[in-house]
Amino acid sequence: MYAKFFAQVAATVLAAIVPLLNGTAHPNGSDWVNVAIIGLGAVAVLGAGNLPAGVWKYTKTIVAAATAVAVLLQSAITDGISSAEWLQLALAALGALGVVAAPGPRVYDAAALGRAASGLANGPQV
Repeated sequence: MYAKFFAQVAATVLAAIVPLLNGTAHPNGSDWVNVAIIGLGAVAVLGAGNLPAGVWKYTKTIVAAATAVAVLLQSAITDGISSAEWLQLALAALGALGVVAAPGPRVYDAAALGRAASGLANGPQV
């Protein structure tokens, strides 16, 4: 049920590990801001609605993609994109792809189900 959320959490954890693996320098503030952005993306994916149709059917995907774009913008604007930030950006993009690929809960249109159950699927019978 929470597969999309866990995909984004996995990207967050990996993005937090990447700056620590850089043996030549300590993680800088920009690295940690990226981790915070991706973490907030995970919270947003969890809170995004599960709607059955229309563009809102893709809300979780849109939120995850926006998170990856925010990581790119933050890295590019602050001090250029370091190798660790490129990896974080790739992880944010993979997190977004994981959100797309992960199965979501099955959601139904309650109004349509109610009409179908009451025999009014094609309108009232006169």
